[in-house]
Amino acid sequence: MTVRFRQIFNRHLLHPNSLTGRLRLASGLLLPLIMGLTALIIEQAFSNSLEASTRERLRLQTYVLLGAAEAGGGTLWMPPVLQEPRFGQPGSGLYGLVTSDSGELLWRSPSTLGLSVEPPQSGQEQQFGRTPSDLFYYSYPVVWETEDGRETPFTFISLEIPTVYKAELSSFRMHLWGGLGLLALLLLVAQGTILRWGLNPLNRMADDLKAIEQGRADRLSGTYPEEVSPVTTNLNLLLEGEQRQRQRYRNTLSDLAHSLKTPLAVLRNQADSEQSSDRDTLAEQIDRMDQIISHQLGRATTTSIHHLLKPVDLIAIIKRIGNALEKVYQSKFKSFDVEGSALQFKGDERDLMEILGNLIDNAFKYGNGQVRVTVSQQQETLLIAVEDDGNGVSEQDSDAIQQRGTRADSLEPGQGIGLSVVRDILNGYDGQLEVSRSELGGAQFQLKLPLN
Repeated sequence: MTVRFRQIFNRHLLHPNSLTGRLRLASGLLLPLIMGLTALIIEQAFSNSLEASTRERLRLQTYVLLGAAEAGGGTLWMPPVLQEPRFGQPGSGLYGLVTSDSGELLWRSPSTLGLSVEPPQSGQEQQFGRTPSDLFYYSYPVVWETEDGRETPFTFISLEIPTVYKAELSSFRMHLWGGLGLLALLLLVAQGTILRWGLNPLNRMADDLKAIEQGRADRLSGTYPEEVSPVTTNLNLLLEGEQRQRQRYRNTLSDLAHSLKTPLAVLRNQADSEQSSDRDTLAEQIDRMDQIISHQLGRATTTSIHHLLKPVDLIAIIKRIGNALEKVYQSKFKSFDVEGSALQFKGDERDLMEILGNLIDNAFKYGNGQVRVTVSQQQETLLIAVEDDGNGVSEQDSDAIQQRGTRADSLEPGQGIGLSVVRDILNGYDGQLEVSRSELGGAQFQLKLPLN
């Protein structure tokens, strides 16, 4: 369960598409978006401010034209020199026009010399805007009343090229976007640093869980902030509870096995001393009861949290079992060879000894004294092959061995109890058992176990 938690933790918290990755992605997208919208709003506000400033400036220039004008007899007279000198400078960028009610051009400032400046269409009210040729203008319609009581309408217009407006807007835009871009970059770096610092306890938790999986620790021992402490505390309680329960379970089963084996030993001795014709049958049934007890003990003590245990040196265990069985089968022993890489088994050492003990024992028992064990790795799979030089296993018997769900007490004495234990233990490790022909001439039992 703890390993499963660590896998989920790594996948959903540390993967680029995980919570951390999503936070970084959201920050990387949302922050520039907010900065961009902010820049657009500020830029629009500055543009509106510039236009308002231009409008006010042109309004004052129009008042200059209006103050200098004189009209009489239905005609308009403008002085040759105005208070604003730019009206008298050709190409100055500031132009003045006066039109009649019908739109007829009555006067134009000397600054329009050599230029085709068309007056904008004006109405009965003051107007500000842009002409089709992209000039800012301000128009001011007036009705001039002469001494004889006649009323003559005129429209005074000031125009200006947007050079200053565009220059100021371009400069502001460059500083605004450059400054906000740099600020966004600094904020992203700061946010990434804060995020990394804030999630550091989770990274340390992942490292501690990995240490537990590899057998270098048996609990989470790091110092965590108060937001993470409830998780680590409950996880430690779970680990301790599982360890105590597993040990208590093993102790109880061991006591049960010892309690049963004592009367079995007495019955065995009694059967050896009996002279009746049923002695062989009694001894056979006692052997079967002993095998069934071993089988059920092996099934019950198979651990389901083997990833939490320390790795076991395979070669050392295999050699230890071979040395012990060499003495048991001394009369027929020829050779016991161990080949392969120095790999490790992630699981309970007793499970490994139960599996290899049964297979190597069968190899000596049903072989002619020559046994070979090969250890190798194929991608993420651990391979252990046990071979003998016996008669081998028929295809029919091989299929029967591979069947799942076979009850131990439904097997005939001496035919499959040990392999049933092996199969049940392998199921707890998501392993497989394959039976084939050995190069030595007998049977080959190959174990396939996932490395992770």
